[in-house]
Amino acid sequence: MWITIFNWSFFRKFQLQLINWLQTMMNATIPNRNQIYPRLQLDISFQDLITSIISFSRSLDINESLTRITSFFPEDKAIVVTFSVRTAFDLLLQSLKFPSESEVLMSAINIKNMVEIIKLNGLIPVPVDISLEGCEPSLELLEKLVSQKTKILLIAHLFGTIIDLQPYVEFCQKYNLILIEDCAQAFAGKKYYGHPQADVSFFSFGAIKSSTALGGGVAVFKDRKQAEKIEYLQQQYPRKSELWFFVRVGKFILLKTLSIPVIYYLLLQILQIFKKDLDATINATTRGFSQGNLLTKLRYQPPHHLIWFLAYRLSRCDNFSARIQTAEYFLAIIKKNIKNMKIPGIDASYHSYWLFPILVANPESLMVKLRSHNFDVTRGTTSLTVPEASAHQCSHLQIDNAQYLMKHVLFLPISHQVPTTELERLANVLARELNTDDTNL
Repeated sequence: MWITIFNWSFFRKFQLQLINWLQTMMNATIPNRNQIYPRLQLDISFQDLITSIISFSRSLDINESLTRITSFFPEDKAIVVTFSVRTAFDLLLQSLKFPSESEVLMSAINIKNMVEIIKLNGLIPVPVDISLEGCEPSLELLEKLVSQKTKILLIAHLFGTIIDLQPYVEFCQKYNLILIEDCAQAFAGKKYYGHPQADVSFFSFGAIKSSTALGGGVAVFKDRKQAEKIEYLQQQYPRKSELWFFVRVGKFILLKTLSIPVIYYLLLQILQIFKKDLDATINATTRGFSQGNLLTKLRYQPPHHLIWFLAYRLSRCDNFSARIQTAEYFLAIIKKNIKNMKIPGIDASYHSYWLFPILVANPESLMVKLRSHNFDVTRGTTSLTVPEASAHQCSHLQIDNAQYLMKHVLFLPISHQVPTTELERLANVLARELNTDDTNL
C-alpha cells in the first residue's frame, strides 16, 4: 500500500476538481499569441494518470492483468509483456543464439537503440533502403543483400504507417529468415495486431507512443515455444521497482500539465530566457532510456503497477479516428495549396498519423520561421538513425532515400487537440513560406 495515508473521500473530491481544472485549462480560449500547441501530445488523459496513482492504494492481481493484456491480441498468438520493446528484442536475440557476425537485414531508418542491441549481441545490422512514399524496404535491394549469414529481417513501421508485409513474408519463407515487425510507432488499437505470418510483432507503450502506459512492451509470437524461451530468460531479470513507476507517473502528470498550450508557451519563454535548447530539453525529459550501458538499463522485468496500467490502457484504447481525420483534413489543405509537397509514408496501406513528417529543402530554416509563428515544429530525429552500410554492400546499394529523409524531414504539430483555426493558420504559413522561396523541394 503506497497511499493509505489519504482520506479517500477527500482525495476523490480533490481528484475530480483537479481534473476539471486541468481540462478547463486545456480548452481555454486564449489569444493565439499566448499559447503554443506541443509537437506531440501525450496520448493519455489526466483521468488516466490519476487512476494510475490511485492503483497504488490497493493490491494487484498481476495474473489477471496479464490475462487481460493477452486477451487483447489474437488467441492463436503467444504474448510476452516486457519492460520495453528494446528489452523484448534483446531477449529474442539472446534466445536465438545465432553465430557471431550473423546478419540482420533491417529498415534503413530505425531506432538507434535497436541497432545498438544488434551489435551488442554480436550480430551485424544491414540497412535496406526504404521508399519515401511508403517507407517500406526495397524488395529489389533485399534480394541483393541477403546472404548465407542473414538470419533476420526486421521491418519498422514508421511514423504511424503500417506496411503491407505479405511480400516480405514470402521473401522470408524463400530464404528461411525470421520476420520481425517493429510496430512501436504504429499501434492502431484493434485495427492491427501484427501480420498473421510475422514471427514476432513488437508493440511499444512508452511515454510518447499511442495509448501510452508510460512504459512497457508487448511481443506477439507465432511460435509458442519461442515465447516460452523469452519468458524464461525474462524471469532471470530483477523487477523494476514499484516506486520507480510511481515517480514516473508523477513526472508525466507534471509533463502533461506543462503541455497545456498556455503553460507550454510560458515554458518556452523561460527556456529562451535561460538560453536552453528546446529540443534537447524535451528529448531529455521523454527519453525512454538515459545514456549509459544500454543492456544494464533495459534488462528488467516490468513493475506490477506498469503491467496493471498497460492492461487498463488497452481496455480503453480507441482506433485514433479523431487523430486520423484531423491529419487527413490538414493533408487535403496543404496538397491543395502547396505544390509538390513530399510527405513520407503517404502511400502506405494504412496510416494512423502518430507523427506528421514533411520533407523540405532547408528544414532548419523553415523550423525557425514556423516557430516564430508559435508552431512547435521539430527535426525530431534524435532517436532515429541510418545504420552504416555493411562492408559487402556495393556502391549502387547505398541508402540514399533514408539519408535524404533524415536530412530533410520536419515534423509538424498535427493533433486533434489543435483547433481547426490553428491548423488552417499553419497551412497558410507553410504555403506562404514554401511557395515564395526555394525552401520546398
